[in-house]
Amino acid sequence: MLFARSKLLSAREYLKAHFTEKVNWVQISDSEITSILSEAIADYKKEIEKLIVSDPEVSGNIALLVDYVIRYALKEKASDIHIEPLRTETLIRFRKDGMLHNVFTFPQKIHTAVIARFKILANAKIDEYRRPQDGRIEPADIPDVSLRVSFIPTLHGEKIVLRVLDDSGQTLTLNDLGFSEEQEKTLLQNIEKPFGMIVTSGPTGSGKTTTLYALLHALKNDSINISTLEDPVEYSLSGVNQMQINPRLDISFATGLRAFLRQDPDVIMVGEIRDAETMNMSANAAMTGHMVLTTIHTNDAPSAFVRFLEMGVDDFVLTSIINLVIAQRLVRRVCDKCTESVPLDPIIYSKLLEREDIISVFKENGVKKLEDLSTMKFSKGKGCDVCMNTGYKGRLGLYELLLPTKNIRDLILKHASSEEIKESAKKDGYKDMVSDGVTKVLAGRTTIEEVLRVTRHV
Repeated sequence: MLFARSKLLSAREYLKAHFTEKVNWVQISDSEITSILSEAIADYKKEIEKLIVSDPEVSGNIALLVDYVIRYALKEKASDIHIEPLRTETLIRFRKDGMLHNVFTFPQKIHTAVIARFKILANAKIDEYRRPQDGRIEPADIPDVSLRVSFIPTLHGEKIVLRVLDDSGQTLTLNDLGFSEEQEKTLLQNIEKPFGMIVTSGPTGSGKTTTLYALLHALKNDSINISTLEDPVEYSLSGVNQMQINPRLDISFATGLRAFLRQDPDVIMVGEIRDAETMNMSANAAMTGHMVLTTIHTNDAPSAFVRFLEMGVDDFVLTSIINLVIAQRLVRRVCDKCTESVPLDPIIYSKLLEREDIISVFKENGVKKLEDLSTMKFSKGKGCDVCMNTGYKGRLGLYELLLPTKNIRDLILKHASSEEIKESAKKDGYKDMVSDGVTKVLAGRTTIEEVLRVTRHV
């Protein structure tokens, strides 16, 4: 279904009133935009489809349809917009708090026109539909917002995914991200060191870059030179020199890092360690008096050391440059507006019994018997208009911070496995993401369902 609204005399009158005139967006309220996109009028669907295809006054204003999609996504604080062609229609989905939600559909007949409009905005090739393309949209009338756009060919047409990059919000602090006081203290102690490397690890979309931005914000002052290499630059940071990777111009992480080292940097952020060359360059920078912040894709913190060794970094170099490894996942926060205390769902309880790692943490936190878990009450959102009836609003991180102690450095020199490193770290007080997750469940900040979901492969 397309744009729909209650109490309309006719779909034609409504469409002509809203799509054939130049609209001043400032005069359109959030509630009106919401009603246009979210209320369905099945009776008018066929007429709307006919108007879009045949009426020149309406079909000439596809641009306004695209504007509504973008603005509605911004209002809903979506992180991504998915425009997916199906056999008979095109589906619009928004990703909110890490989960995709179906929003609405429109006729397949106008899919090509919508794609063309997005390509114009993103400076992509309109006549290229066989190869993937990337672009960027910066709406002139929406300050501090840009969209990273990806086009790919699929069976029923081109699919678009837009990543929403919003600089309008204030920079998140470490506490906002979900770090405990103890974890925050450890982070601040390590970023104050004059050289070395801090690594964040986790899968795509786990908030690694956001964590690094929060660390840069904590580091930033007038007495140091901070430079970043990113692919792409997601958020603009005042007082920080940010360079975007561009393979077409031979600007890779390695070449960009080499150039930055001639710019008298104190702190360098390398968006991602992807290959041995970048890792070796970063290691050299960390050894020669620079603080290096970077990310890597590993399942947990101990695995980061093993991955670096596999890249060819000398073990003695690795033991001397790594100050801290942070592994993380994102879970949804319980909605503050509709939270309530309820016992565990029997299905969730049965799933929980299969996770010995989570049960052991509950026991460490005072739960003596498994039966006690079935009678305990935990915070859960019952669903409201604020959270779109999901029970969740926003996200926070689950973290594990691994400091390379002497025992761990000895294991690295022996090329030990990640399991051996993890067992040794636990003896030194290391707490993994599962432990952090249970702590946040007991504090009422997230749910057991979320911890089960994001830690099942950790």
